[in-house]
Amino acid sequence: MWGTIAGIAHVAAVAFGPGFYPSWFFLLTSVAYGLMLPVIAVLHVRHVALRESGAMLGTVAGTSVALVGIAASAAPELAVAALFVRAIWWWTIGKIWWETGVLPRWLGAITLGLAVGEFALVLALGPLSVDMAVAWLPLRALLGLWLLALSFALWRSRVTT
Repeated sequence: MWGTIAGIAHVAAVAFGPGFYPSWFFLLTSVAYGLMLPVIAVLHVRHVALRESGAMLGTVAGTSVALVGIAASAAPELAVAALFVRAIWWWTIGKIWWETGVLPRWLGAITLGLAVGEFALVLALGPLSVDMAVAWLPLRALLGLWLLALSFALWRSRVTT
């Protein structure tokens, strides 16, 4: 449930945008990233039974995604760091899902692909000092959609077990 609300809040925050309704944008940003924390905790419990080191990295990176994501929403110059940390998180958990099947392998494959895409974006645009504020909002919407897919997968795995 929390992941679904977080996903919707990410997409809604992008719809409001920081320039049109800044108060709503930052309220939705706080809700979106804050409600990712219970999801990260649920993932930790699932991952630790399979790979302690991967579970720890996934939890630390996921928590960092929430913290740096909030900061990057207020200070767009942090977007490169936020995207890099998100790529590390997605790579770590995507790899666990792909290799172990703790969550659907298709979601692991998608998550790994998103990680590679964000690594490439950071490596290609980061050194050029490109204003990442332009890419930040669509990538926030992508995070929201990914959270909705993750929430569906978590719900399905809870219903079937």
